[in-house]
Amino acid sequence: MINVSFVGCGGMAAQYLGVYRDLDWVRVVNCIDAVPAAAQKAAETIPGAAASTDFSAAMTDEIDAVIISSPNHFHRPQAVAAIQAGKHVLLQKPVAPTLADAEAIAQAAERSTHTVGLYMSYFDQPLIHDLRDMVTQGWLGNIVHCYARLMHKGGTMWSQEALAGNPNWRGSVAQTGGGCFIQLAVHHVHIFEWATGARVVRASGFARNLHCPGIEGEDLAVGVFELDSGAMLTIDTAWCTNGEELSVHGTKGRFTYRDNKLSLCSNVGAYHGRVAEYSAGLVAQFGGFWGEEQEMEITPPGFADITNPLNQHLQFLEAVRHGQPAPVPISSGVRDLRVVVALYESARSGRAVECGVERVVERK
Repeated sequence: MINVSFVGCGGMAAQYLGVYRDLDWVRVVNCIDAVPAAAQKAAETIPGAAASTDFSAAMTDEIDAVIISSPNHFHRPQAVAAIQAGKHVLLQKPVAPTLADAEAIAQAAERSTHTVGLYMSYFDQPLIHDLRDMVTQGWLGNIVHCYARLMHKGGTMWSQEALAGNPNWRGSVAQTGGGCFIQLAVHHVHIFEWATGARVVRASGFARNLHCPGIEGEDLAVGVFELDSGAMLTIDTAWCTNGEELSVHGTKGRFTYRDNKLSLCSNVGAYHGRVAEYSAGLVAQFGGFWGEEQEMEITPPGFADITNPLNQHLQFLEAVRHGQPAPVPISSGVRDLRVVVALYESARSGRAVECGVERVVERK
């Protein structure tokens, strides 16, 4: 039995609780949140779990693993304390609001003999693993450009609340580390580097607050990144409008996922993945023959679906159970944050900013 302390119960964290409730070899001892009502609401969904506002309840000898989904500025003190107390730790992205904090967490993780990792929700999706397979198998050819758009209107809501006298931590640059880009773009920096095996070497972009006067960070940001392979990434994020898309373009094919619809084409041949399916077919286009475009509906799995073997909370718990490394190491999240920091520096300075190219091994 793995005894768990669930730290940070608001927002998306409530979506993950079902994993811990439904596994008969996991026991949630307590749900901890600075807001008493949030802790109580979470605890009520887990038979036998206690509600608390005191983080020290996660440090008792009874606890084996600490799941941290608290606001960014709590990540360093909570994660380091839990790691040093000999706990297994799963930390919500981004690692921390600053590089110094993120590096401190990574250093603690490196010294630990326990399972310490980062939660990246997109890896729950079989389609993302299909994408990586398409790239590594050469089904898309040489990767030329990757694009992601991740936008929602949360900033508008938080801005209105702050102007009404109820500020949210996401509206504080000191507590968040920025605005929409640090919260949203880390997903796609991570996905694209992981899927292509290349690393960002240069960042350029813009960040603005156009429609959310109640928050300090940006509500719109656009980043353009150069990979060490020569390929380019473009990542658009916003907190003042809605939209989501992920696409990868190669010399032999294209992958586009938008509104739960996957569009594929490749002149390599058929592809049969976990969820993606493509039958061979060619059409004449400018420059020669190109794969026939085919579309299919793909719905992401639920966040608490324990029948999904790729569920990242499930995979972390299995790693703890079997004494294995976490699927996504903290160090890879530090790498993501370096790219985000470079984008912010470019937005401030008006020039392209170099990024390091250190490589991180992930068990995927």
